[in-house]
Amino acid sequence: MKYLPLAVGLGLSVAAVLVVPGSGATASMQAATVVDKPHQVAKKYLKQKPQWVECGDAELRTYCAKITVPRDWANQYTGNDLQIAVSKVAPAKGKPTRVVFGNPGGPGGAGLGMAPYLASQAPLAKDHLAVGFDPRGTGGSSNVSCDGAPGYTMDARDRDPATRDLISEASEMTQTYCDQQSRGLLPYITTAQTVQDMDLIRRLLGFDTIDYIGYSGGTWLGAYYQTYFPEHVGRFVLDSNTDFTKGWLDTFVSQPQAFERRFREDFAPWAAKYDDQLRLGSSPGAVIRLYERLRRSLKERPATEEFLDGAVNVRYDENTLDLMVTGDMYSKRDFHSLAADLLFLHDLSAAQVKGGPRAAQRHVDTLSKTRQQQLVERAGRSPVGLRTLGEDDAEDATFTAVTCNDTAWPQGREYGEQLAARLGPHFPLVGWTMTENPCFYWDRPNLTMPTPTGKGLPTTLMVQSVHDPATSYSLAAAAHSRYAGSRLLTVTGEGDHGVYGGVNHCADRIVNTFLTTGVAPAKDVSCAGEGIPAPEAVEPDFDETEGAPLRKIAGFTKAVSGYLP
Repeated sequence: MKYLPLAVGLGLSVAAVLVVPGSGATASMQAATVVDKPHQVAKKYLKQKPQWVECGDAELRTYCAKITVPRDWANQYTGNDLQIAVSKVAPAKGKPTRVVFGNPGGPGGAGLGMAPYLASQAPLAKDHLAVGFDPRGTGGSSNVSCDGAPGYTMDARDRDPATRDLISEASEMTQTYCDQQSRGLLPYITTAQTVQDMDLIRRLLGFDTIDYIGYSGGTWLGAYYQTYFPEHVGRFVLDSNTDFTKGWLDTFVSQPQAFERRFREDFAPWAAKYDDQLRLGSSPGAVIRLYERLRRSLKERPATEEFLDGAVNVRYDENTLDLMVTGDMYSKRDFHSLAADLLFLHDLSAAQVKGGPRAAQRHVDTLSKTRQQQLVERAGRSPVGLRTLGEDDAEDATFTAVTCNDTAWPQGREYGEQLAARLGPHFPLVGWTMTENPCFYWDRPNLTMPTPTGKGLPTTLMVQSVHDPATSYSLAAAAHSRYAGSRLLTVTGEGDHGVYGGVNHCADRIVNTFLTTGVAPAKDVSCAGEGIPAPEAVEPDFDETEGAPLRKIAGFTKAVSGYLP
């Protein structure tokens, strides 16, 4: 999970990090109905027959359809229906005996790729129907948008009153844009509405219970589905956990310390260990000092460079640098790419300081086309995990709406500035950006959701790495202590965000046993991390379909999206 604003559009400056969405007040937000329990489903929604079409290459065996849901589950006869995009992959042989839903987090992450991703896990593929969906607001489902809303292009570390005023004004203006662009839908982009969409999918597929794998923000969605529909809960795995027993604010306030720890205790020592190859510094402190010097240099002299024979411009400034660093903390497999990019930026900045913009451009021009393409792709990608403000406006707008609508936030400028003043000096990578938070100005719908407790549920398996930067281990431990019947699987010596599906073989065995047999650990268990791999002998090759589970899911989603009208 992550609150980093990604204002990338290739050729634009990347905005500084850790946004918490929301802002402005509109009358439409006041009109929303309280949704604190599930509603009976009108027959017209139960009678629909989804029209499944093949989506993606045949080898993925994925079929997609759209189902109709009410805009507001409390008012199902208003005629303002929405469309939800759903994907499924059946076992290669025989009929499925169980169904497993998946959600990649965000909240607001498009999830059609969850079906082929879960089907690629051999133990699940035998008997489970794998299901993914794009939550309301995003992807191939009915969309919301915040197009035109101001971003955070200023430096959050700058404590000048004028800069702080700009950050506050940008946050306060956001909701007005979101509401205007979303045609009255914004108040209904909530977890309370989404879990009812999920349950309608279950009913249309003909299953009494669902199994579930939710990553990051998907742990929040999973816990609330359990709370609203306990009688339909099967085997639930919550991986890289929010504290779903508290408000969204608690999850995001934990990020500055967690990102700083990952950077200082995992990346910097690793980079120093391989200094002969990476050339970032021979000690962790030297690596961190290089980052700080580079940040100051890029703030003083931002570099806008042409790539691929002038086809793309990318602007590098202090915010671009922060985004690159935080984005690559999610997976250890991105560490080598980050190290290569830091060295590139170090040399680029040095060239510009010494010889001006032309010297910096000559440095870019000496790179191979392959390397230039890689830098362009990395400048334009969104981090895995909790959503950031970025290229996909629907995902970002959904992220904003869910996190600001679901639970209450302290209102006004003062609270965020107090957080930044407290956290920034200790955790500068992300801590100062706590002011960049539209939720502190957001006019919420009249919504109260029950607090998830786990009472009366089957065992829930929670999975967490100890140095997770986006959802701190402390969140998982706190939620586990308050969630009845849960088991916590801790991956020690590890910091990846999103564990199940290739990060740790021990954890995968435990999760697969639970999902396929229902046998959960008798008590909390741990698996030892498998370590950070050494740098490759050549420059890393960025491929969104490889590496971290959440990046693989994003690759699958790209492959199966766009086939529905």
